[in-house]
Amino acid sequence: MGSERKRIIVCAVDESDYSKLAWDWSVENIFRDTDEVHLVHVYNKPRFPYHQYLYQNYKKMLQLSLEHDKKMQEISNKLMWRMIQKAQENGYKGTMLPKVLDVGDESAKQRITKYIENSGASMVVVASRGAGALGRAFVGSFSDYLVHQVDVPVLVAKTNGLKLKASKGTNEKMA
Repeated sequence: MGSERKRIIVCAVDESDYSKLAWDWSVENIFRDTDEVHLVHVYNKPRFPYHQYLYQNYKKMLQLSLEHDKKMQEISNKLMWRMIQKAQENGYKGTMLPKVLDVGDESAKQRITKYIENSGASMVVVASRGAGALGRAFVGSFSDYLVHQVDVPVLVAKTNGLKLKASKGTNEKMA
């Protein structure tokens, strides 16, 4: 059968239980040892109201922003290394690359979409939070956005009842 083609899979992660369950399921069912998996966590920069710029020292505002960035980097790295460690404990031997991105002047949706386009991804994995139609209409759905904006397959891991499946530890990989 020869060697398998390397796939680049972008897995959008956050601190939610939904994301952790989707990650565990993907490790057990999607990822192959020949894959290059990019764990991507996007965080928001603090937004200060305009009037704070007028009344507070600019250097203080900059310092607060830098402290926030440092804290978010630490939180993101800790989250992703826990996920990587769990995948390795479950026997996954593929390449896993943690990527921490700040949104800059874009939304998190736009930032991760750009990352997906520039990474050469062949697939995206994202968790569904299970929002109903009304919630998606008012807040919007990250997974819906990705499905409609990127040019590669997007696997939306629905986590309803996934806890039971993820904890059983089936080691079957999808072909």
